[in-house]
Amino acid sequence: MNILRSMIAAFVLATSLFLAPVATYADDDSAKHPAIQQADAQREKEANRKRYLLVFPAAVIGITVALIIITRRRK
Repeated sequence: MNILRSMIAAFVLATSLFLAPVATYADDDSAKHPAIQQADAQREKEANRKRYLLVFPAAVIGITVALIIITRRRK
């Protein structure tokens, strides 16, 4: 029973160390190189584009379904 408690404690400790946040440097924008700032801005733009690209197919499917329902009710 004592070994089982030790194993569980070791597992919890290892898991907590694995999931702990990593200490990083302070995110000071003025200390960054202009090329790095430009690359970060480009990544943010691409992330926003991806969000819109995910919404577009869903909207197309929704409009198509709505048009099918409307045209079937008219008959």
